[in-house]
Amino acid sequence: PKQSYNWPHRNEQTVPNTHVRNTVLSLKCSCPLQERGCEWLGTLGKCENHLDVCSYVHEKCKLGCGIELPRHELDMHVNEKCVHRKIRCEHCHIDFKVYNMLTHQAKCPYFPLQCVKRCGTTSHSVPKLP
Repeated sequence: PKQSYNWPHRNEQTVPNTHVRNTVLSLKCSCPLQERGCEWLGTLGKCENHLDVCSYVHEKCKLGCGIELPRHELDMHVNEKCVHRKIRCEHCHIDFKVYNMLTHQAKCPYFPLQCVKRCGTTSHSVPKLP
């Protein structure tokens, strides 16, 4: 969803004044997200277009974890950090979400087991029969 930043809007009672409008839209400004680190400088008329692509605008994670991050941090979050990203079990090759890893490992029929005699060897478990 597009964030709004309380830009002045034309009122139905105002009379358009092209010269004043052009003068205002040509005023120099910085990004409203400068405090977050954006270094964009431009004109007031181009600022709203900039916000459509500004990498400092916060967006929610598309995987559904609920976190909001600046656009420039979302790719790393989605691919490396999000608990809702999918990973593949190296033992049974089934995909599941990261937050289900411990539950999956407890049920995975191919998860390596330690020797019950604690001899230090590891073996793969035998698939459980239904």
